[in-house]
Amino acid sequence: MMSTRALAKMIEAMNRHMPAKKRTLKDMLEDDDPSIKAKDGNEYIIEKKELEFIAEYIDEMDWSRFTVPILLEMNYLSGETVIFIRDRFHQEFLKKAFGFDRFVKDAMMIYPYEMQKVRKKLRTASQVIFKVSFK
Repeated sequence: MMSTRALAKMIEAMNRHMPAKKRTLKDMLEDDDPSIKAKDGNEYIIEKKELEFIAEYIDEMDWSRFTVPILLEMNYLSGETVIFIRDRFHQEFLKKAFGFDRFVKDAMMIYPYEMQKVRKKLRTASQVIFKVSFK
């Protein structure tokens, strides 16, 4: 059986693609070649058309507060895989663009089949992170 510490290290390694620092939608829309630098040192290009799609659903006054990428937190709870979205601006966007409206406490919750819709439309502007609950 794998120790909790070993599992935590494995999850950390799986999340190395996460951004070292998020960027705002406004900043990225102004950039000719928008990209994000990841914790692993790689630079990931964000497709401009995806940013423009997001901008259609976000009030222009909020572009400087909306961060990219959209984080989809994959969890395995009670024998079921669920995805949480914790950022309030990301939640509002996903509700407007995809019609998702399921919440658990302060987090939006979607299922893997719903996440596929987001990932298909926002392949570069969304990222999946992995979390494990030890409870």
